Amino acid sequence: MSLSTDQPQPGLKSCGFNDCLDILRELPILSGVPLDVVKVLAYLSGRESFDAGEALCEQGEALDRCFYVLSGEVEMARQLDACAVGLPRRGKGYFFGGLGLLAPAKALFAVRAVTDTECLVLTKEKFQKTAERFPDIWPKILGNVVGHVFRWEEAFLAAHAEECATTGEMGLSLF
Repeated sequence: MSLSTDQPQPGLKSCGFNDCLDILRELPILSGVPLDVVKVLAYLSGRESFDAGEALCEQGEALDRCFYVLSGEVEMARQLDACAVGLPRRGKGYFFGGLGLLAPAKALFAVRAVTDTECLVLTKEKFQKTAERFPDIWPKILGNVVGHVFRWEEAFLAAHAEECATTGEMGLSLF
């Protein structure tokens, strides 16, 4: 199948190619990925609108696309047992769902539009077709993800250093 003849996902509005390209080129997950590949991903991306109160994704559902907030505001919440934990609201420039492009993943939290919201959306299917055609991108993307996780771990540990000193250990291990 030729990617050049693929159309954006049904139900998605076309995204101005140059706008999509500019956004995707700035995403850390695509840092260092060849421009030709990012151009294909920009072509395959689209815009999706959400009304205030509408869910972008629900906690626990399979992540089959990633989102970049173009306009509006979203709120996130994570249900833990009988308690819902709210996370900070996010607006233009917020990106989430990228790990779902790489492997089977479920949403860790629910995301709802607080205001009418428009997002740039790239589906897992379109991303994986592109990655099959350009397999040389995998080491760069995986390196970007590892770097992001490492930076997150450093920030988490720095934010919890006092707790670590008090208890003597964090009891935290990713592997």
